[in-house]
Order: sequence, then C-alpha cells, then structure tokens
Amino acid sequence: MRPYLNVREGSDNLMISSPLEALRRMRRTRTQVVITRSAVAALAVGALAGCGGVSAQPSAVKGTVSGVPTTSPVAGIQDDRVYQVAPTEADSRVQTMTRMGAAIIRLDVRWDVVATARPKNPKDQNDPAYNWAPYDTVVDAAAKRGVRVLMTVWGTPNWAADRRVKRSARFPDNARRPRKAGDYGNFAYALASRYAPRGVRDWEMWNEPNIPLFLRPQFTKKKGKWVNVSTGTYSALAKSFYANVKKVDKGSRIAGIVTSPAGDQCPSSCPRSADARTSPSDFLKGVNRRGLRPPMNVVSHHPYPITKPRDTNFAGASYIDLYSINRFQKEVDRTYLRGKKLWLTEFGFATVKVSEYSMFVSESQQALYLQDAYRRVRPNRRIRMFVWYFLQDNGQWGSGLLRQDGKPKPAAEVFSLPMAPLSSRPISAGGTATLVGQVRTARKSTEVKVQSRGSGGWGTIAVVTTGKDGSFAFTVRPGATTLYRALWTGDVPSGTASTRTSWPVTVRVK
Repeated sequence: MRPYLNVREGSDNLMISSPLEALRRMRRTRTQVVITRSAVAALAVGALAGCGGVSAQPSAVKGTVSGVPTTSPVAGIQDDRVYQVAPTEADSRVQTMTRMGAAIIRLDVRWDVVATARPKNPKDQNDPAYNWAPYDTVVDAAAKRGVRVLMTVWGTPNWAADRRVKRSARFPDNARRPRKAGDYGNFAYALASRYAPRGVRDWEMWNEPNIPLFLRPQFTKKKGKWVNVSTGTYSALAKSFYANVKKVDKGSRIAGIVTSPAGDQCPSSCPRSADARTSPSDFLKGVNRRGLRPPMNVVSHHPYPITKPRDTNFAGASYIDLYSINRFQKEVDRTYLRGKKLWLTEFGFATVKVSEYSMFVSESQQALYLQDAYRRVRPNRRIRMFVWYFLQDNGQWGSGLLRQDGKPKPAAEVFSLPMAPLSSRPISAGGTATLVGQVRTARKSTEVKVQSRGSGGWGTIAVVTTGKDGSFAFTVRPGATTLYRALWTGDVPSGTASTRTSWPVTVRVK
C-alpha cells in the first residue's frame, strides 16, 4: 500500500536530528486529582460515574474483566528510514520508537540493497557480496533496549530478476519477480543465520505480493484471457523462504500472505494489463490452489482504512480494511490456513493527502481513530500483532506519528497509552461499560489510574493493576454520559520516569 521509498532517500528535510528531543517536547505537565476516602465506599454503588474533584487515592483493583483477553496484540511501529541513516541516527530512532511503547519494530530487509551483486556462496552470511551493516545497527539497537524486530524480506536484486518481465516506468525494478525462487530462499538462510542468534525470531515472506508495486507481474495473458500468476510466484518464494529459515531456527515465527488491502474487481472489469492488483480475497484463493499452499505460522494483512471508523461492510468489496477484518478471517478459514493467527503489520491514518492514498484525516481524528482501532483489535483473539505505519511523515506518505519536521502529532502520545470503551454504543441507565487500555511503555505489570471528569475536574476512581504487557480492562457504571481517561507514571524503556495520559473517551448513557 505504501509507496516505494528509494534507499538513498535521506535528505535533511526528511529526517529529524533528534527524535528523542521531539518526543520530550510532546510531554506536558499534568495535574493529578484523586478521590476522597469517603468516596471509596461509593465505588461499589455507582460512584464510577465520574464524580471528579475529590481528593484521596482509592485501593488498587485488578485490571481484568471476564470475557476480555488479558493481553493486547503486540504493538509495533515501522520506520522506513531507520536502515537508511547513519548508525547514531538509527540508534536514536530505535530509542524513540521504544520510548513511544513499541514492543516490536517492523523492519524492511531489502534483498536488493543487501545483495547488489550475486553472491558466490549465497547461504554464507559472510559472503563479500552481502552488506549487512545498516541492519546490524538496527538489530543491535533493538536488542539493547529489549524490543523485538520483525524482518519483512522483499525486493528483487537486478541480478536475480526474471528478464522476461519487462521493466516498468511506473513500478520499481525490484518488484520484478525473481527468476529462481531458490535465490530468495538462499538469501533467507544467510539472513536467518546472521540474525536469529541475535534474537530475531519474527519474519514476513515478501511485502504486499498482491500488487505490482511489490511483485510483478500479477497477471499474464493465456489463450486471450488474463490469468493470475502472482499467487504461483509467491507460493514458490514462500516455500523456499520458509524451508530455509526453519533449517536455521525451528522456533521462528514466519508470516505469509502479507497482503495490501487494495484489489481490482477482476475478472469482470479487469485486468487490462499484467499490472492490475489482485484483491486479498482472490490472492488467498489463488494461494490455496492444490500444488501451491506454502507453509506459514501466521497470516499477515495490511488493513489500511478507506473510510472513517464504521460498523458496516461493503458486500463484495475488493478492499479489506480493519473494519472488514472479520470477513478476511472467514476467508482465511475457508483455506488450508484455517485457524491461523493474524498479524496486522501495516495500519495507519494519513493526515495529508498523498498520491498513493487519497484518504486523510485531521491530526486529532488520527489520534481518536488510533484509540478506536485499539478497542477493535483488543477482543479479537486471532490478532496477535498490530503495527502502526509509520514513525515519521515524508513527502510521499503522511500517516506518521511525527510530522516531517520531527514534531509529534497527538497520535504519538495516544499510541503510548490507548484506552477506549470496548463498545462504542450507548448504555442504558444503570448499565455498565468496559474500558480497555494498555500502558505500552510498561515492560511488566504496573498500576494505572482511571479517572473520570466531573464538575470539579478530573478525579481518580480506581487504581488498576495491569497485566505483564500493560493491558487492563475495567468496568464502570456511570449514572450519566461521562468522560474517562487513564493516567500512568513510571519508567519508560531506555528512559527516566515519565507521565502518559490517554485521550479522554466518552461512555454515553441513553
């Protein structure tokens, strides 16, 4: 879905000299208001409605609610520039993502960048054709801070490309399919040999292979008809990748499919060329054909939205976004991949219009919709990873948590501590609502204050003990429509004590 970024991009106007300084500017001093002892007893009889403006701390409660998963999907951030900048800048950018609360960093591993020339011994990580230096820096910086790395491996080197695939003025050369799937597998073996011993256990086989921006051709004409070929190409690549990585590390977690949400309505209205897009649904069906069916541990998808948050789907749509992810799950379950866990490894809302993604929202809407996305994925036990794309805006893409000048958008703070009602529907008078949230900067069980807004301001109604990944769920019984927020103070990874506050959320009462 995202545009092609050339590895040489790195001009000053696309980078920040100190991401950490930008993150520090994001923080604001906050006033803490707490509840009186006399109000503690009222919690059991409905004082959770938000009678703020009182003054002593209530007792801690366990942040679990029956029927709500006790953990959240692993939260991640991708930064396209982190492997393109100087080592000191890369280290700083990793630290910025970690301090924002990323537990995993998604990292594009560009085969065409690491291996610009054909290696003589392609399975040997020490072959002189390989240049691992940028990736060594990122992996070492992540290990130092206790954050995982997800490596997404794609990009055909010129020497490995199928010469029968004509070059395109629209799409990059590295989208041409490899002539031999085994070349990709050999590279995977060398890659895993280098980084599995350094803690990299998470992998994705190619990126968005259902669109010509990353894999060409998608179709070929046979007997006057256009026939999909990308699923066959991808299956061969994935089989070779999976087998080679598993030889190095049997316990690795390998994701496949990795689809863009976009597709064209084929074959009714297209394709008219080899470079039409294959819908995620058709890509799944194609990979499911007998003789293909590459092995994988997890299914990945990129559910970029095409509308603001909604609760309805478009029947027969060729586009699958976050709000139709249940449909995607059902389609997965109609294939040999039935029951596989899901990783959503690219997601975001742009705050500026770009050529590849015309939908955009305001910065405040981006923050609100990030919270809404969290509440949607939290109860889904199939979704095990959720990655925001990406860290910082550039001229081609605008869904960053930071602007082009490095200053944070509101969503940067919301990413660190999302909280929202599990349901967006109003509740009846006397009813209850469940708030779900996560202190993403926590690396162990911690305490978070849940506050409500009353006539006297914000007041703490409970101190909630989170799970090991900072997740919590808490039931409130408001007497009227009420605003809530979460407040946390603690040590962030690779940093000193800081305060995080969720954006206020509303529980509506009929």
